[in-house]
Amino acid sequence: MEIMANILEEKLREASSLGDVDEVQALIAQNVDINSKNVINGWTALHWASRRGHEQVVRILLNNGADTKIENHKNEKPADLCTNPNILSLLGETPVNINSLYLEEPKFTPNYLKNPPLNGQVDIGKLRTRHSDFFAMPTTVLPAQNDDLVLKIRIAGSSDPDFIEVEVPRWKLFYATLMKICCEELKITADQVERIRKLPNTRLRKDSDVKRLSNYQRLEIVLKAPNSNDKYCNSYQSISTHKDQTILY
Repeated sequence: MEIMANILEEKLREASSLGDVDEVQALIAQNVDINSKNVINGWTALHWASRRGHEQVVRILLNNGADTKIENHKNEKPADLCTNPNILSLLGETPVNINSLYLEEPKFTPNYLKNPPLNGQVDIGKLRTRHSDFFAMPTTVLPAQNDDLVLKIRIAGSSDPDFIEVEVPRWKLFYATLMKICCEELKITADQVERIRKLPNTRLRKDSDVKRLSNYQRLEIVLKAPNSNDKYCNSYQSISTHKDQTILY
């Protein structure tokens, strides 16, 4: 029962981050803990809706008991992550010099949207309730320069196959910025990196390559081979020095 509750709470945070009004309402109707926090980053559904600028979702959450004072693991309240003046007013905050927030580095790394739906909606099976006027519902869109790109990254060949998610403002989407963020998140240095690979088989080389990345693109950071003059070496022995080897065709 506890596992199911955790799943539904995660679905509520995901639906709130995507602005999926139908699913937020359906999940709340199932008595999901509206103030539950993600165990990794401490974000609640209200943190996500506020950060992504989904005003209608924020209103629904507040009307159903969402707590505006809950802090994530970085001691940030939902209002601290918001740049939308209407939402800030709903949260009881006075908008002050909002534009200055666009220049800040990303404050968080989302970790739980592991397999985001392509249609921007959360599938909760039998709980789903569709309304014919769903796509006509008004939404609040943040300024284009605050539109973040979520990327999945990992180190190629690592014993840990899992990706982590990083969020990069599209207006700061350059090769050097991507390299810096990847190194910081993966705890490596730039001089260790041999290349950045867009899966399955494309090498990123310049800013224009990076700007073509799509949301939730999977990337691998390929590290230089140790003690080999920065060249890769495989584990196979050269046939020129081992005549007893057999080639299979």
